[in-house]
Amino acid sequence: MASLGLTDATGLVGVAAYVAAHFAVQVLHKSPTGRLVVALNVIGPVCILVSLTDAFNLASFLTQCFWLGLTLLGWWRKRRRAARPMAKPASAATRRPVSQRNV
Repeated sequence: MASLGLTDATGLVGVAAYVAAHFAVQVLHKSPTGRLVVALNVIGPVCILVSLTDAFNLASFLTQCFWLGLTLLGWWRKRRRAARPMAKPASAATRRPVSQRNV
């Protein structure tokens, strides 16, 4: 039986992170944009990229890079959207009655 090296163990941690993120969304109904799922979706590809230093595979490398990039892009867009001030709806006092609107 082959021994489990450090890079192999790191790759297994990455796979566990992927599975945990999927479990959290599908079974526990956590938000895909929540902290837990985003963190797991960053840990997964980072660990697998580390494991690829021992046994490189181009297809796996590209998959992990895209997964990591898309996760970080989604996280960044959510944070940017949350930082924007929300527009206040016009209050009833400032609205014109229906009879005065251009219909």
